[in-house]
Amino acid sequence: MIIKRMTAWFGALEGKSLELGPGLNVLFAPNESGKSTWCAFLRAMLYGVDTSQRLKQGQQPDKVKYRPWSGSPMSGSMDIDTADGPVTLRRWTERSAQPMQAFSATVTGTDAPVRSLTADDAGRALTGAPREVFERSAFIHQSGLGVTPDPELEKRFAAIVSAGDEEQSYTEADKRLRSWLRRRRSGKKGAIPETEGQIARVRDELARTEEAVRAVERLEQELAQAQTAQAELVKRMETARAEARKKALSELSTARADVAAREEALRQAEQDASQAVDELKATPFGVMGPDRAQQQVRADIEAADGLAAQADKLPGRRPILIPLVLGALLLIAAPFTALTVALLIGGAALLALTVGLYFWWRTVEERRDGLLDKRMAILDKYGAQDTNGVTAALEAYEAQCRTAKDATARVKAAQALLEDARRRQKQAEAPVLNGLDFVNGDSEAARASRAVSDGQARLDRLREQRAVAQGQMKAVGDPVVLRSELEELESRRKALLEQESALALAAETMEQADLGLREKFSPVLAQRAAALFGQLTVGRYDEITLARDLSAKARLAGEAVGWEADYLSQGARDQLYLALRLAVCELVLPEALACPIILDDALMAFDQTRMERALDLLKAVAEKRQVLLFTCHEREMEYLAGDPAVTKITL
Repeated sequence: MIIKRMTAWFGALEGKSLELGPGLNVLFAPNESGKSTWCAFLRAMLYGVDTSQRLKQGQQPDKVKYRPWSGSPMSGSMDIDTADGPVTLRRWTERSAQPMQAFSATVTGTDAPVRSLTADDAGRALTGAPREVFERSAFIHQSGLGVTPDPELEKRFAAIVSAGDEEQSYTEADKRLRSWLRRRRSGKKGAIPETEGQIARVRDELARTEEAVRAVERLEQELAQAQTAQAELVKRMETARAEARKKALSELSTARADVAAREEALRQAEQDASQAVDELKATPFGVMGPDRAQQQVRADIEAADGLAAQADKLPGRRPILIPLVLGALLLIAAPFTALTVALLIGGAALLALTVGLYFWWRTVEERRDGLLDKRMAILDKYGAQDTNGVTAALEAYEAQCRTAKDATARVKAAQALLEDARRRQKQAEAPVLNGLDFVNGDSEAARASRAVSDGQARLDRLREQRAVAQGQMKAVGDPVVLRSELEELESRRKALLEQESALALAAETMEQADLGLREKFSPVLAQRAAALFGQLTVGRYDEITLARDLSAKARLAGEAVGWEADYLSQGARDQLYLALRLAVCELVLPEALACPIILDDALMAFDQTRMERALDLLKAVAEKRQVLLFTCHEREMEYLAGDPAVTKITL
């Protein structure tokens, strides 16, 4: 299989396409440019998105991690060349909970379906490996170079050293045997403990046969006594309830009468308050209140006194009389003196002055009358003749205000009393309308009800105990039946113990057979990995040994003991596991299908020399199968710059 073109709506890849060539493809891009996303997309196109993944150790499942940033649904296409011709794979999302589950495979450039490829089995059919084997062999990324055990990978290894049967896995068989063992002996739920429990139960039932008969007789006697006592309790309860109902009705009647009286008192108080307010409104002050009334009275008294003072300061009639009298005397005396003409002129002048003073006096009198009228208008507001009358009117108003305030207070007090009476009426109505509480509280009826309830519970308990005892007596009353059941259970227990021994022996034998099988395939895998590791390290290491969990040890050339991978440098450890991965690919991936190998920054920790050896090795691998090497270093591009057989792509 050769991948020619991929187009993705996957994570950060929004409609981006990637053209690939056969053989070795080196794809360069800096970190966080989508290299790992392209790798994950390729896997998703082959095997789909695993919707069963859950958040684990901070790692988001693929269905969340690679959701397109724009919010559009996941989808993509991949054009490939197969032994049967060019094929186009498409996956898209029809339901958000199942991204990329919709699938089609068609002959490239047509709509003719390739029926041998399905959504569930396309990856296996094209690569020759299920997802588990693909991820542990050809899908290589920096954080996952190591090879972990898996039942599917075990089957492939078993096929290498056996007759080619890929349906056999020691892990699965051992798991099945252990499951059968647990079913026979696992806590209280295993078949053996369960059978032993049944044996103990039957033996106990045999011992309780006579006890059950005695228990039934004792319970019959206790039940008869309890029924008599219960009848007395019921009679006492009914009497107490009747008294309680009578008392509740009496309290309700009293409460209703009290509400009616309080309503009448409130009506009278409201009437008195309304009358007091009306009387206030009829006063010169209205409903302004004592404080404002005092301010107004002080202002009006000051104004009236000021007007009176201004009027008193105005001159009277005396200035008019003096020139009038003098003028008259001069006119009378003129004929009798030698100064007749002068006296006549002086008298006329004085009379003229008198006339002018008269008109001036009339103006002063009008102003005096105006001031006095204003003063009288102020006094008239209060119906008073002087300021003392105004003060008296204020005192009378203040008395009326106190009367109105007292009337309002009586209304509020009457309202509060009415509310309290209504609350008591409601409390009295509740038990009558909703039913009296004969369960809670400390009343005689409640105590009697609880006593009846307790007595009934005791009766029910005794009846239940009697029924159980009668059932036990009937169930265990026939010793022949019980002995037969016990014999059958003992026989079953013996058979289960024999099965347990046989399964344990089978598990042990299976383990020994698995060890023998691993002794066959482990050297094959280790030898090929060692050869590849030696190429990568320029012969520094010459041997690899593999443990059962596929963890590896590497031995330096010339040394006697190998080193566990954790003791190697990061670069040497990555080179060790790359060699192991490539060896696994050679051994377990069918060469006829030529599954592509994908490497995501797998050479990051390699120095220049080992990086060059690794690229030479990948070029050799690429002669048989397509290789996609994603890298964030330009050195790989520089080393392969002059090689026309290598496809170099900058993302």
